[in-house]
Amino acid sequence: MKIAFFSGDMERSGGTERVLSIVASGLAARGHEIIIFSLTGKGPSFYKLDERIKLYWVGSRGLEKDILPNLKKLTGLIKKEKPDFLVDVDIILCFYSVLLKARFPKMHWISWEHFNYYTKFPKNHNLRKVARFIVSRFSECLVVLSDEDKGYYKSNMNLKCRIERIYNPTPYEKMREDGFMEIARNCNLTEDKVRKDEKIALAVGRLTRIKGYDMLLKSWRPVEKKHPDWKLRFVGDGEERENLEAEAESLGLKNVEFAGMAEDVRDYYKTADFLVLSSRNEGFVMVLLEAMAYSLPAVAFACKAGVKEVIKDGVNGYLVPPNDMKGLAKGMDKIISDDENRRRMGKKAEEMIQRFSREKILDEWEKLLKSL
Repeated sequence: MKIAFFSGDMERSGGTERVLSIVASGLAARGHEIIIFSLTGKGPSFYKLDERIKLYWVGSRGLEKDILPNLKKLTGLIKKEKPDFLVDVDIILCFYSVLLKARFPKMHWISWEHFNYYTKFPKNHNLRKVARFIVSRFSECLVVLSDEDKGYYKSNMNLKCRIERIYNPTPYEKMREDGFMEIARNCNLTEDKVRKDEKIALAVGRLTRIKGYDMLLKSWRPVEKKHPDWKLRFVGDGEERENLEAEAESLGLKNVEFAGMAEDVRDYYKTADFLVLSSRNEGFVMVLLEAMAYSLPAVAFACKAGVKEVIKDGVNGYLVPPNDMKGLAKGMDKIISDDENRRRMGKKAEEMIQRFSREKILDEWEKLLKSL
C-alpha cells in the first residue's frame, strides 16, 4: 500500500512526531511505500526515519498561513505520488485534508488524533472543535489512542465516521530483546541491584503546566521528610522550569534535581527506581511505556485519558485520583517503603509491555488500512 502521513512539523521533537517516525518506519520496513508531508519546517526530521521514506516539506509558516499556496503544493504532491491513503497526524490538519479528499475522492482519508477529547488547548481550542466536527462527518476513520478516549468520542459526538483505537507502540523494542544483563552491563552494576547508589523517583517530560509538576513538588515534601535518602529527579525542560525551581526552594526541598534535557533519556531510566506521573491531562503516556521497558513501576494520577489502560493499580504501579496530592504522596511513600513489592511490580511492568509492542501495533495499522 502507498500511505501518505500528513504532519504539522517533522522538525519538532514532540511525542506525536516520535510515534509517527516509529509507525511510518515500521510500515516501510514491511514493504509499504511511505510518504510524509510536513506542513512546516525545512528539514531534516528530528527523529530518524527509514531511508525508504519520502519526506516532503510544504514550507508553510503555520496552519493558518499561506493556505492557498500550501493547498496548491499539497495537491501537486498528491497528483505526483498518488497515495492510497492520507493520514492526518493531528486532527486540526483536516482543514486541508477535507479539501484534498474532495479533490481526490478515491484516496482514503484517516484522521489520527493524539490528544484526548477533553484536552483544553491554549490556542485554537474552538478551531479544534470545528475540526472534530469535520472529521466526524467526512473522514473514513478516526483513530484515537485509548479505549477510554474512544468512549468519550462516542458519548459526546454523533459520529458518522468509523472510530478505532490503536495504542502507541513502545519506543524501546530493542530493550526487551537485550534483557536484564544488558542493563547491568550498561550501568556497570551487579545483577542483584540494577541501580546506582542513589534512590531515585523519576519524572520525565516537558516542564509545562499540563504535566502537573507543581503538584508533584508539593506531594514530594512529606515524602522527602520521611525518606531523606531518596531524590526526585526531573528530566526535561520547558517554560515552567524557573517557576518550578522557585517552588522547590520555597517548599524547602533539598532532594530535588532538575536534570534538563537528555541526549538519551534511557540513561535515566536505567538508574531510577520508579516513575511518577503527575499530569493533569494526557493523550497517551509514552513515558509510562518507556519506564515499563526498564522494569520501572509507576505512581500516577489516573487522569484522562489512557493511563488506566497502561497501569493496573497494585500490579505494575499505583493509581491515584486526578490532582489528589495527598494520594500521590501516599502512593510514593508506599512504593518506596516496600522494596520487594516495588521489584515485583517492576517485573510485572516489563511483562505487561508486550501489549504495546511495535509489531503488534503495526499489525493493527495494517489491519485497519486493509479493511478500508
